[in-house]
Amino acid sequence: MTKSILYLALAASIVAISSIASAEDLSTATAPLPPGTFTTSAHSDEWKIRNALSAGPASLTDNAAVIDWSANLKDGMSHGRVLRQGTNGWTCMPDIPGRPQHDPMCVDETTMKWLSAVFAGKKPDIDRVGLSYMLLGEVRQGQDATPAKDPSQVKEWFRIGPHVMVVLPDSDKDAFRGINQDMSINQPFIAGLGLHRSADVWWIIPVGKFGDRIGELPMK
Repeated sequence: MTKSILYLALAASIVAISSIASAEDLSTATAPLPPGTFTTSAHSDEWKIRNALSAGPASLTDNAAVIDWSANLKDGMSHGRVLRQGTNGWTCMPDIPGRPQHDPMCVDETTMKWLSAVFAGKKPDIDRVGLSYMLLGEVRQGQDATPAKDPSQVKEWFRIGPHVMVVLPDSDKDAFRGINQDMSINQPFIAGLGLHRSADVWWIIPVGKFGDRIGELPMK
């Protein structure tokens, strides 16, 4: 009987140790990626939620929904798997796979509608300004570059620090006329998603340099 109890205790200990060892390190959800590695969707839901919520200020993300990216972006955002329900109209998404740094995003309802239309190849039909956050920053291949199937073959990545993004109704797109399009000088610029250039332009406004981390100061 004593041996049986000892064996059971030992087995339970081994299972517990194995579970801890195999548990995903959630700190990697926001820590810089090691050189030569790329973002991937092969993470636990808990990891993806932490990663996604790091894109925006806590005042928004505390009650934001979290959805995973659809396997085929052309299917639209509605095909993304819901990882957490939200109550305030904001939605956060984890990293887009195949990038050399984290790039989670949090968007309001207008921007979500805009993204869904653009990815589905449709003309956005929005009647107000949309706002989104990427407070971990992101990387881009360049203006209008076709997304690479093998990210390791990309010769030049443009690294952008923490920023906010603004989309305008189609009727107001002329307001973007003359705004900078150079993404390498750490100044506000307009860019597209590389799908339908006339319909998918948004204004990207850096709030920090590449490598900066945006933290919220405690209330006094």
